[in-house]
Amino acid sequence: MNLWKAELLLLFRSWRGWTLVTLYLLACILALLTNYFIDKANSIELISYADVIELYLLFSLPAGILFIGLVVSSMSFDSNQNLSIFLRMRFSFKRILLTKLVIYVLLSEILFLFSFGVTFALSMLMFDTSDTISTKWFLFGFLFNILNSIFWVCLITFTSAVFKGTVASLLLTLAITIGFPILVGVATPLELAARGLLDTPENEWNNVSYVGKINNWWPTTISDTQNFLTVTNSEIAANTIKVNFEDVELDPWFRLKPFIVSLFVAPFLWLYAWRTYSRREV
Repeated sequence: MNLWKAELLLLFRSWRGWTLVTLYLLACILALLTNYFIDKANSIELISYADVIELYLLFSLPAGILFIGLVVSSMSFDSNQNLSIFLRMRFSFKRILLTKLVIYVLLSEILFLFSFGVTFALSMLMFDTSDTISTKWFLFGFLFNILNSIFWVCLITFTSAVFKGTVASLLLTLAITIGFPILVGVATPLELAARGLLDTPENEWNNVSYVGKINNWWPTTISDTQNFLTVTNSEIAANTIKVNFEDVELDPWFRLKPFIVSLFVAPFLWLYAWRTYSRREV
């Protein structure tokens, strides 16, 4: 029996796989349509194709969240005793883990790059291309995207190993990836208000707030390097890019701290998950 084939059949015979495909394609369609109507309503300022791609990256977030849920669900195979026995009697846990991770990472990258490429090509045909995207920064963002995937593999494997149940593992994953940034957004102004520092400029909050300083080292913020995919020549001239609706200095290492943390933490997350899966009783 081919484990690759079995995993793909299980994924695309249910709503999960096709929903993931639909969300990526929907992000492409929504980004194009939204900017098309804005372009028609605003005859003064032309819409840049880089703006379309930035909107696509925003609209593709639900697909990324669903992808996390699918991987955690697939990795929590020990929560289903029958499935766990079926898999472990036929394959080594090493083969099970690596096959599942490779399938989902490749599938996610293929869907992302395909929908990104379609959005890129159509936006160049439909919108203004005078302010071109820098090839150097695009390749730099693509490299960071690959490096980010390695950390996310280790993180999701770890959170899936902590609990046997799918729901508990998924909640832990979402707490690390989404919950903490939300907490930072709420706690930072409250902390500054309590310390009498609320008049501090917003671009300095992360350097003044204790919560913000922790966020500067939080490893999941390396996903912000995705903004390098849409750096234009005008942004290079201004030496600024927009990250989370804020202007930041255009610096290839502006997420160096979380990148270092992710490189340091990733092997320990993987080793913990490997040890847990190898010692877990069915």
